[in-house]
Amino acid sequence: MKKKIIILSILVFAILWGVRFDAVNRNVDRAETILYPKGEIVPVGEDYFDYASEHMEGYTVQVLGAELITAEDFLERYDALDRLPDLGWYTEYIYAVRVSIGNEDNPYGEEKGISLMQYQLLGPNYILSIEDVCFSLANPTMPGLSFALRQNTSKEILLPYAVMNWETSCEHILKDPPRLQITQYPHQKLLETA
Repeated sequence: MKKKIIILSILVFAILWGVRFDAVNRNVDRAETILYPKGEIVPVGEDYFDYASEHMEGYTVQVLGAELITAEDFLERYDALDRLPDLGWYTEYIYAVRVSIGNEDNPYGEEKGISLMQYQLLGPNYILSIEDVCFSLANPTMPGLSFALRQNTSKEILLPYAVMNWETSCEHILKDPPRLQITQYPHQKLLETA
């Protein structure tokens, strides 16, 4: 009798859990993905990455260009070949994306701005992240990956992404270039890089 009660309790719990799981996930709002062509000035608007309180409205992002180069060639441009070991064993290439970020009407000044840590490149089956060593070499006047701009100003920034040979191939990237993600919710805004 005790076994039947335990089995029946487990069964009832599993059914209730399944009903609750379905109810919660049925009404989830999914982010709408919007794809913008390279060169278009895209307003961030009221979209965000993690929290609605990020307040990036008033900022714009524009992809100016992109190139895929070897890690050695990238470091050679900045006379920093000695930093090659700092990139990691698997970083063979750098996908460098030049962007212009502007503050057209963000009233928060130095309190709120852009966090480039969230700016990832999304491919069909891979994600690329900014390579910190290359970022500091390419943008020596930047205080870091988070910054704010004064109203009616803009800044060109080079975003170098590490391409690791176990993640994807150069042929794959050239055939189907990744897209720069500038927001996630309620709209996932993606900018074409090529």
